[in-house]
Amino acid sequence: MEIVDSPKKELAELKLEYDILSHKVLYDAIEKVFEDNSGPLPNLKNRGHAILILGREKEMMPSLAKFLNLKKSSVTSMIDSLEKEGLVKRTSDPTDRRKAWISLTSSGYKYMEVIEDCMEKIVDVMIKDLEDEEVEKMLESMRSVVNLERKILKSI
Repeated sequence: MEIVDSPKKELAELKLEYDILSHKVLYDAIEKVFEDNSGPLPNLKNRGHAILILGREKEMMPSLAKFLNLKKSSVTSMIDSLEKEGLVKRTSDPTDRRKAWISLTSSGYKYMEVIEDCMEKIVDVMIKDLEDEEVEKMLESMRSVVNLERKILKSI
C-alpha cells in the first residue's frame, strides 16, 4: 500500500512521540507508586521485560536479544543470572544439542506475577485523573494499535 510522504512523516513523528511519552509516563508513574517504599520494586527494565516476554512466549531460544534490543552476549549474561536465581531454566533442543530453549521456572512465574501486579498499580496512577470515557477511548486506541502492530509484524 502506497502512503504519500506527509502521512508517512506524521506517522513517524507520532510513533517517536508515543514511544517517548510512554516511557516518561511509565517511569513517572513508577516513581509515584513506589515513593512510599510500600512494596517490592521489580526490575521493570531488561530483566523484567525478559521475564514478561518469556512468560507470554512460554519457551524460546535466546533470540530474546531482538525483543530487548540488546547484544546476544548481554542477554546470555542476563539469562545466566536469571538461571542462577532460579527464575529461568535452559532445556537442550532435542534436534540440535547446540541450541537451548529458555523458559520460566515456577519461581519465574511468581516473579512475573509481582511485575504484573506492579504494572496494575502503575496503570492505576496513570489513569487516576482520567474520566471513564477517556479510559475507554484509550483502551480502544491501544487495542487498535496492538492489532495493527501484530499485522505489521506478520508482514515483515
